Amino acid sequence: MSKRFQLFLALLLVLSLTLGACSSPAPAEPVTEATEAVVEEAVAEVPAEQESVDLNSMFGSMLDTMKGYNAVKADDLLAEMAEDNPPFLLDVRTLEEVQESGHIEGAVHIPLNELAQHTDLLPSLDTPIVTYCGSGWRATIAMTALYGMGFTDVRALKTAFADWVAAGNPVVEGAPEAAALDAASLDAALVETADAYLTGIKDHGTKFGITTAELLNTALIDDPEMVVIDVRTPAEVEEKGVIDTPNLLNIPIEEFIARADEWPAKDANIAVYCGSGHRSTMAMTMLLANGYTDVVSLQGGFGAWKDAGYATVGGVPTLADNFRVMLETMTGFNAVKADDLLIELTEDNPPFLLDVRSVEEVQESGHIEGATNIPLNELAQHLDLLPSFDTPIVTYCGSGWRATIAMTALHGMGWTDVRALKTTFADWVAAGNPVAAGVPEPMALNVVEVAESLTAPIDTAVNIAKESGWGVKAPDALNTDLVEKPDLIVIDVRTPEELAENGVIALVDQELLTIPLDSFIANKAMWPADKDAEIVVYCGSGHRSTMAMTILLSEGYTNVSSLKGGFGGWVEAGLPTAEYTAP
Repeated sequence: MSKRFQLFLALLLVLSLTLGACSSPAPAEPVTEATEAVVEEAVAEVPAEQESVDLNSMFGSMLDTMKGYNAVKADDLLAEMAEDNPPFLLDVRTLEEVQESGHIEGAVHIPLNELAQHTDLLPSLDTPIVTYCGSGWRATIAMTALYGMGFTDVRALKTAFADWVAAGNPVVEGAPEAAALDAASLDAALVETADAYLTGIKDHGTKFGITTAELLNTALIDDPEMVVIDVRTPAEVEEKGVIDTPNLLNIPIEEFIARADEWPAKDANIAVYCGSGHRSTMAMTMLLANGYTDVVSLQGGFGAWKDAGYATVGGVPTLADNFRVMLETMTGFNAVKADDLLIELTEDNPPFLLDVRSVEEVQESGHIEGATNIPLNELAQHLDLLPSFDTPIVTYCGSGWRATIAMTALHGMGWTDVRALKTTFADWVAAGNPVAAGVPEPMALNVVEVAESLTAPIDTAVNIAKESGWGVKAPDALNTDLVEKPDLIVIDVRTPEELAENGVIALVDQELLTIPLDSFIANKAMWPADKDAEIVVYCGSGHRSTMAMTILLSEGYTNVSSLKGGFGGWVEAGLPTAEYTAP
């Protein structure tokens, strides 16, 4: 009720009291000071207009009620679109993007930076809404901003629009026709606030507040006072660690509004991160809505930061962490020759010998004296037989191939001093080196504990390798594959110097990936995106490529092999090579 209308009612009340005293009409008396006092008293008794709803109460409600951080996947959205009451779809890309690539069937289009200017196109406050954009980033900003304006059921589609189209999902060409609904009764102050930061969001920081791991690392060097806010849960922080920076705050997104008193000063230079970038973009949007002007969100989150190899503190080491340490500290690619091992076996503290052949092989030909036998495909299941993480270990098998897989796998699970014997067992025996008959008696040491997050993927990896003949790819088999499989992915893990000096395998239609082994984890972004793709890795002789194969299998790839004999074996077989041209 407006104040003007309230005043009108009050005047009407006074006049009715005056007129009601007479039984017949009489000339109206002029308004006196006493009459004005009555009017003012009557107005004072009418409740004042309701104040604007608090912005952060809107955000707090979002955080209290959100499920899955208000993200939705394509498959789930498709199912909802088929229901009787599908969600309202809001496309927040630019007009140029929509005109070029179309829009999801049934969507309404409002560019993100114009969102608060076209609320007449939006449904009622309690209508389920799903926002989307090109990658999911702007959709998250829009989802958060809509909550800040009073909407109560908004989610962001976390599927790239290109992927939506590629999957054959419903798409309409061009931009949709705008139709005013005028269904949302919004608080003007909240809309004004949203418009203030959304208008400039396109050019905020890096585009839409995005910062990359590389840019953030540079920013932290340039500005030691930069404040970094981690919005992950305490459990995530404990398990995975944090970015190594002095001005770090941990405020879980669930508590972000409740702990607003812990936010930095509004003129601070701020970067926010989470696990992948979704939650941090929610937090960034809330900060911008509260008047902060220098805030960015880390694209790819903590995962991207770690994958790029930048400094972290704490957390339980991951496979990638352990593999990175192996590659950074290895000497001679962690290979050892028979003569060197024999010398070490005569010293006061000889290395722990691990035989990873099958029980049948060991029964038939014996084992190196003093060795422990754990078949490679059972390695992660019998860690009770292994020594402490810093004990020097040498693995061996029949040819050296499985020994390389075992060496790499043990490093992945946390051992720090493991090498592979690059001598065949037959040659070891033929040289008259110490051998004992039969299978050694197992002896439980029970000195290590390894997290299942490390043992489970290693166990899966070695068993996938076993099923494919331990991932051995013969040169002639690869030569045939190059003709028959244009989608085959080939990775060369030799050094740039080797590539330039010796050349590369001549491919047919395939594209060659060159990722030196020593930076294989640091260059994880170069790995194939499709973990089910067929991949062949090669190096100079087969040892480094088998290490890389084991790393890939441990990281979830399902169809990886290593070229037997490497580039040298390929050349000896007279197969085609090509001069390497750096990209």
